[in-house]
Amino acid sequence: MNPEQSNPEQSNPEQSNPDQPSSSNRSEEVNPIGVAEEGYAPRERGLVRRDLFLDAASDLFSRCGYEAASLQEVVSRAGGSMATLYRLFGNKEGLFQAVIERKSSNLLEVLNLPNIKGEDPHNVLFNVGLNFLNMVLSDEALSLHRILIAESGRNPRLREIFMAVAPERSQRVLGDYLQALVTEGKLDIDDCYLAAIQFINMVKGNYHMRRLLGEEVVVSDAVRRREVTQAVNVFLEGTLV
Repeated sequence: MNPEQSNPEQSNPEQSNPDQPSSSNRSEEVNPIGVAEEGYAPRERGLVRRDLFLDAASDLFSRCGYEAASLQEVVSRAGGSMATLYRLFGNKEGLFQAVIERKSSNLLEVLNLPNIKGEDPHNVLFNVGLNFLNMVLSDEALSLHRILIAESGRNPRLREIFMAVAPERSQRVLGDYLQALVTEGKLDIDDCYLAAIQFINMVKGNYHMRRLLGEEVVVSDAVRRREVTQAVNVFLEGTLV
């Protein structure tokens, strides 16, 4: 055989179909995060496809875990192509980050902190605390936390992504609100961002850990309200001027 004649079974990897699973697996392994096509701004149809990708990925990450979740399955559920997914998110890490960013944005919308200045701190912290507790006790949030616990040892980058775009972001916004109250002379707090972390952990209580470990405990609305009220009272008892 002429050495210059290629075997038809030996295809050029640069000409491979981006929708093929083998190409998907290579990209997941070697593409760095943030390889979404630079300058790519999807139009309305592309934004719809992006949301469909995120919906499918969120469900798969929750049910299967990060490592077992397949980008090919995301595409199969959402429609579109692997090429479009890579253009939007870069790789699996980029897709995971986008899922976390959307969840974080949804949480901040629920907390609604930018619109609560001037209200009574008791009411503000109660509403923030109750919304936060409902969120962390949701099946979706618990599934995500379990994924991070299982996978972050093998892939510390997942932990870094989560901490940067979820807890740290909400803690920073709550810390800014507390700092505004300190500036107004309503609260006396040395470190408002540490205080925000402490308040959030008071609100979580022990129900979050129990459910995270798989205990089938039902936390009624009355119990949640009582837990949050206690946390708010204890927090403000040590900070009100």
